[in-house]
Amino acid sequence: MLKKISSIDDNAISEFRKSGISELMKSVESSDWAIAEELNDKIVGVAFMGGLFHVSGIQLLKEFQGKGLGKKLQNELIVESKKHNYSFITMFNDPRNEASENLHNSLGYKKLFRINYAPDVKQDFKIISFNTKGKILSNFLKIFNTKGGMFLLGLMLKSFFPIFIKFVNHTEDDRPNPNLKWILNNFEKI
Repeated sequence: MLKKISSIDDNAISEFRKSGISELMKSVESSDWAIAEELNDKIVGVAFMGGLFHVSGIQLLKEFQGKGLGKKLQNELIVESKKHNYSFITMFNDPRNEASENLHNSLGYKKLFRINYAPDVKQDFKIISFNTKGKILSNFLKIFNTKGGMFLLGLMLKSFFPIFIKFVNHTEDDRPNPNLKWILNNFEKI
């Protein structure tokens, strides 16, 4: 059963931890709101939204992956985002995760740029724009799909990393420590 969690408070965090979702992806606890799938009073999957850039995330318990639940949750997240009058939704996706790549592409997310933070940490930045403001932002962010733009992004990440993390709602313990030389040497235009 789908359940909208309007704000992530202590009760929601307790539910995430009880189900094991938080253990898989800590960022869900710092999100602004979420859509959860419950089975027998246990959360088995969640799509969530947070940060200044409306960053979406999704996490499913392993036994519920590959059954269409991710698409159901993401679709509902998109519907709710429109109800919130968001102009856009963004997300980060490891392009080596084929299931996530296929899911988000099928929902209309557009890849704007790829950042190679450090060895073994590669992320595509994707966006869905709902209106003119979203399209303007999308066009602006394409600057990071150039080597000069990636240099600028790398400098911002290196200089403002603790603050930047709050913008993108990334609170995982294994968050990458940006390496500017690595970012530039491994730039990939998409």
